[in-house]
Amino acid sequence: MENESQLLRIDVKIASLNGRGFAQCCFVSQDHVIGDFEQRMLLGSLGLAVGDLVDRIKKIPDFDFRSSRSIEEVFDGMSVSFLKAEFDFFEANNFSVCHELKTDQFFALPLAIEAFDGEEAYVFKFEKQWRFVWRQWETKEVVHFSIDRNLLIQVLGTALEVIRSEAGKNPASDAC
Repeated sequence: MENESQLLRIDVKIASLNGRGFAQCCFVSQDHVIGDFEQRMLLGSLGLAVGDLVDRIKKIPDFDFRSSRSIEEVFDGMSVSFLKAEFDFFEANNFSVCHELKTDQFFALPLAIEAFDGEEAYVFKFEKQWRFVWRQWETKEVVHFSIDRNLLIQVLGTALEVIRSEAGKNPASDAC
C-alpha cells in the first residue's frame, strides 16, 4: 500500500511527576499509528533513542534495492537481518560487497523504547526513492510511502529538540 502524499509526524507528550520527566511517543502517518502512545517512558531515554535514530538514518547507505521483486521482499529481508542477524538477503542483493552489514542500520524506530517494542519499520531506497516501510501491528500488512530522507531527519531532529529542551527543565530526568 502506498500513498505518495503521506507524511510522517512524531507525536510526543511530555509530563513531569515528582521532578522526573516522562514522555509518550508514536509515529503517525495519515490513519496509521506506529507505536503505543499510551506507553510512558523516561524522557531522557526517549531523547537518547531518538538521537541514536537520527544518527542511524543519516548513515543509511545510499543503496537501491531495486533488484528485489518488491518492497515487501526488502522488508522481509531486513526483518530477518534485524531479528535474527542473518544476512542472506543482503548478500543476495550484492549489498555486502559494497557496505558493512549491521543489523540495525536500516531500522527506522527508536531502539529500546517501550512504545515501539514489537514494532518494525525500515528506511531504504527502492527504485530510486527513499521509502519508510512498516508492518501494521493489527493486520500484519506491510505499508510504505516515499519520503525524503533529509525531511525525515528534520522531523526527527525537531522532535529531539523538544525532548532535549524539556529534559533540561527536568533535572531529575535521566540525561539526554
